[in-house]
Amino acid sequence: MPTKHQLSPHRQALMFGLIVLLAAAGMFAIIASPADSLPWLHERMLGVHLSLELVSIIVATLVVAASWHTFDQDSNRNTHVLLMGFTVVLVCDLQHALTYAGMPKLLADSTTPRAIFFWLMGRSAEVLALAAIALGGVPRLTRMASLLLGGALALAITLFGNLGLDHFPQTFVEGSGVTTFKAAYEHVLALGNAVVALLFWRRASRENDRLMGLLGLSSGLMAVGGFAYTSYVAPSDFQNIAGHLYKVAAYLVLYQVTFATAVKRPYQALKVSENQVRESRERLSVIGANLPNSVMFQLVLEHEGKRRATEVSESVQRVLGFTPSQVLADVECIYSRFHPDDQAVMQAAEMASANNLTVFDREARYLRPDGATRRLHFISAPRRMPEGNVVWEGICIDVTERREAEESNRRLEQQLFEAQKMESIGTLASGIAHDFNNVLAAILGNSTMALEDVRRGERQEALESLEQIRQAGLRARSLVNQILSFSRRQAPLREVQPLRPIVDESLALLRSTLPAQVELVLRDEAAEVCAKVDRTQLEQVLINLCTNAWQAMGEAGGRIEVVVAQFPAQAGGKASVRLSVIDNGCGMDAATRQHAFEPFFTTKPMGQGTGLGLAVVQRIVHEHEGRIALESTPGVGTRFDIELPAVMPSAGVGTTSVAGEAATPQPGRGQRVVYVDDEPVVSFMVNKLLQRAGYQVTCLSDAREAMAQLQREPFGLDVLVTDYRMPGHSGLELIQAIRRLRPDLPTLLISGHVSEALREAALTEGVNCVLEKQQTIDELVPHLDALMRELGVTPAAEA
Repeated sequence: MPTKHQLSPHRQALMFGLIVLLAAAGMFAIIASPADSLPWLHERMLGVHLSLELVSIIVATLVVAASWHTFDQDSNRNTHVLLMGFTVVLVCDLQHALTYAGMPKLLADSTTPRAIFFWLMGRSAEVLALAAIALGGVPRLTRMASLLLGGALALAITLFGNLGLDHFPQTFVEGSGVTTFKAAYEHVLALGNAVVALLFWRRASRENDRLMGLLGLSSGLMAVGGFAYTSYVAPSDFQNIAGHLYKVAAYLVLYQVTFATAVKRPYQALKVSENQVRESRERLSVIGANLPNSVMFQLVLEHEGKRRATEVSESVQRVLGFTPSQVLADVECIYSRFHPDDQAVMQAAEMASANNLTVFDREARYLRPDGATRRLHFISAPRRMPEGNVVWEGICIDVTERREAEESNRRLEQQLFEAQKMESIGTLASGIAHDFNNVLAAILGNSTMALEDVRRGERQEALESLEQIRQAGLRARSLVNQILSFSRRQAPLREVQPLRPIVDESLALLRSTLPAQVELVLRDEAAEVCAKVDRTQLEQVLINLCTNAWQAMGEAGGRIEVVVAQFPAQAGGKASVRLSVIDNGCGMDAATRQHAFEPFFTTKPMGQGTGLGLAVVQRIVHEHEGRIALESTPGVGTRFDIELPAVMPSAGVGTTSVAGEAATPQPGRGQRVVYVDDEPVVSFMVNKLLQRAGYQVTCLSDAREAMAQLQREPFGLDVLVTDYRMPGHSGLELIQAIRRLRPDLPTLLISGHVSEALREAALTEGVNCVLEKQQTIDELVPHLDALMRELGVTPAAEA
C-alpha cells in the first residue's frame, strides 16, 4: 500500500503523462503563436512583469523561509540546498524585477540586458540546486552555512550584474530581440531542467515518493517555459509572458514540495509521535493506576544529594498513602516513613547503586499515614544523565501479604515437622516404656539385694549389685538423652561429626521398639566417615525409614538392613557418604512410588498415619544438600539410598570436652556450697558427692527458704548450685534475687531438660555454668572445681 507521500504505479504513469502533455502543449503554443499576439501588453508590460515577478519573489521567499524552518535542521540536506540555491534565486529575481527596462535606477541604469543577466543567473541557480537534489550528491551543510553561502553568491552576482556587466556576453539587441548567446543559454537551461525532471521521475518511481514526482513536475514546467525565452523580439511578446507564467507555476509546485518536506511532513510526523507518546503515557498511567499493590516511579538524585520524584503512578495513594502531587512536591514524605532500623540500610544501598550504577533491589518496612506497617520491595535500574544526575526508573511492590504468607507457611511447615516428630515418638513410646521397665526392674531388684547383702555383711555381693544399679542408671540416662534430643524443638544445628555414633544410637533406640520377628542389622563399610549434619534430624530420618520398613513387613516380620558406605570423589566432584535402609517387606507399586514423598500421602488406614514421614525425610535430606533415591518392587522389598557430602575427619571431631574442665579434678578446700533442690534423693546424693570432694555443703529444699537464709547471711557462702524447676520460684528467679545481694557470687544451674532458651536466659543472668541433671554425678565436681580455680574462690575463713 502506498504511504501518504507515495504514489501507486497508476498515478506515477498518470503524472508522467501529464508532464509530457503539458510540455507538448506548451511548446506548441509558444512556437505557433506570433510574437506580437498581445499588442495591449506593450504599454502595460512593466506592471504585468512586476506583478508576475512579485509572485515569483514571494514564492521564492516562502521556499527560503520553509527551508530555514525545517524541523530537521542539521541532517536534511535537500532543504539546505534549496535554502542556499533559492537565496540566490530570490536575490536574482528581485534584481531582475528592479532592473527591468523602465524601472528607476537602483545601482545602475535599468536595462533589458541587465534584467536578462539576473534572470539567467537565477535560472542557473535553480537548475543547479534541483540537479544536486536529483542526483543525491548534496554536501552536508548546516542551515546557517547554507544561508551564508547562498548570500555570498547572491552578493557576488549582484555586484557583477550592476558594476561589471560589460564583461558579460550580449544577450539582447533592441529591435532584433534576444541574441544567439541568450537563446543558446536558454536552450541549455531548458535541457538541464528536462534532464532534472527525468531524474526526479525515476526517483519517484524507484522510491515510490509523491514529492519527488512534484519536483520533477516543477523542473518540467521550467523546461517548457525555457523555450519561450529563445525567440521573443520585444519584452512584451507573448513568449516572454508565457515563460513567466510557466515559471510562476513551477515555483508554486516547488513551494508545495518544500513546505511538505520542511514543514508539513515533519509536523505530521511530530503529531503522530506526540499522539503515540500521549497514548503511551495514557496506557502507562492506566497500568500504573490499576496496579493492585505496586507503584511505578522515576526518581532523580542531584549533585548535592537532593532527591526528587519526576514521575509516580496514581496507585501511590492506594499503596503508600500519599497523593501523586504530594510525592512530586516532596519525595521525602515517603523516605521519612521508613522504619528507623531500615533507613540507614536503604540510604547505603541507594548510594551504592548511584556510585556503581547497579540495580537497586531492597526491602524495607514502611509506616503508612494511617498507622499500618507494610513491607515494601523496591527494584529499579539507575542511569547517569549528561549533567551528572542519577535517575532510577522502577517499581515499588507491597509484599506484606506475601511475606506474611511465607512466614505462615514456614510456621506451618515447622508445625508439620514437629507433628511428624511426635508421631515418631509415639511409635517409639512402647519400646521406650519396655526399656525403662527393664531398667527400673534392674534398679529395684539390685538395690533390694544390695541392702540384704550389706545386712549379712557380704560386701562383694553388695558391690556387684551396686554396679548393676549403676549400669542400669547409665542405660536410663542414655534413653532419656536420646528421647530429649529427638523431641527437642530447636533450629537445625549442622556440625561436622562422625556418622557411626548417630547410626548406633538411632538403631539402639529402634531395637527396643521393634518386635522380636523383625531383625535389624547394621553393615558398616565406612566406620570413620564424617559429614556436616544435624544429629537430631539425621536420627529422625533413620527412625522414620526403619519404622516404615517395619510396618511394611506386617506380622510375619522380616529383615531391615542399614548400610553406611563411602564413595570416593569422581572427576570434578566430591566424596560422598551413603546411608541405605533396605527391607524385604511388601514393596511399592509404580503409583505408590510416584507419590511416596508427597505430604499427607499414606497407604495406611485412616487414623494410623499422617503421611508426613517420607516428606519430612526428603526435606531434611535436601536441607543437608543431599539426594534421596527410592527403589521398590512389590513383593520383594524397598530400598532408600541417602547420599550426603562427605567431610574429611579432623582432630577433635566426634569428641566433646567440658568447658573449663580440669584434666584431673582437685579436691576442694572447704569452700561453702549451698545446694537447692526439692528432690530429697538428689540432695542426699549431691551432699555426699560434694563432701567427699572437700566442700562444705548446705542443702536446702525450697527456693524461698534459700532466699531467706541468704538475705540473713549474704556472705555465708562461696558458690550457689540450684535446680531449675522447683515449686514457688525457679532456680533462675533465685539467682536473680541473690544477684541483688551478691553480684559477684558464682552460680551453677542444673535442669533435667536443658533447652537453648534456658541456656540463653541463664547467660543473660550471668550464670557461670548450666548442667543437665542426669550428668550431675559425672560433671558437677569437675565443673565446680574448674570454676573455683578460674575465679580464685577460697574459703571465707582463708580470705
